[in-house]
Amino acid sequence: MFSPGDVAGLVLVYAYVGLVVSLAAWARKRIPDLDYRKVIHILVGNIVFLWWVFDDRWTMGLLAALPFVFLLLMVTPGSPLKGLTGSFLDEATEQGHGYGLVYYAVSWTLLALLLFDNRMVGGIAIVAMSFGDGLGGLLGKRYGRRKLYREKTCVGTMGVFLGTTISSLAVMAFYTSLGGYLPQLGAPELAPVSAVAAALVAGAFVAIVELFSPGEYDNLIVPLSTAALMLLIGL
Repeated sequence: MFSPGDVAGLVLVYAYVGLVVSLAAWARKRIPDLDYRKVIHILVGNIVFLWWVFDDRWTMGLLAALPFVFLLLMVTPGSPLKGLTGSFLDEATEQGHGYGLVYYAVSWTLLALLLFDNRMVGGIAIVAMSFGDGLGGLLGKRYGRRKLYREKTCVGTMGVFLGTTISSLAVMAFYTSLGGYLPQLGAPELAPVSAVAAALVAGAFVAIVELFSPGEYDNLIVPLSTAALMLLIGL
């Protein structure tokens, strides 16, 4: 039997993902040149602020994250299933790297399972991928002129740094505030100076890692390496 928290968590996650996809589909019709794949990429990151609701590791990992791996596999270029060809998800997959969104969902699943007892670190790893990488991609594509490395621009890399730093601070503030009421979340009490320092380290690290990561694999490399770094520095 599922606990009330797990039921609420599943409802919230699926409802929120549905809302994000609907919003992106609506925006696509009104803003033709919008990179709506990046819109989904960024906004789905807010699910880390729903993670605290779950009571069970396996429910959060296997039911709230893993199903999206299989759903997105159905719309990859090599999928034998053609029922979703031409759908919004199919177009979103084609707009970026073929398996990029699949790896995005794989990272969600791994972090939900492995860092269930430290959801602050798991959350920082996710927002590094969603807000950091996502914001960097949007800004770099729209405003980037000076190339820094291959197709990566100075503006895009700065966007990754700022997106990761700010969103990491938000995650730390959120989970620190909950830690006194929900000790099972594993959130340490962080002084403001420590939180800012950790966020700046995360921002600088992700900016460098994203700069040199192969585009299709950054949705695996960025979050998993960020989680490892945050654990290494003691979060």
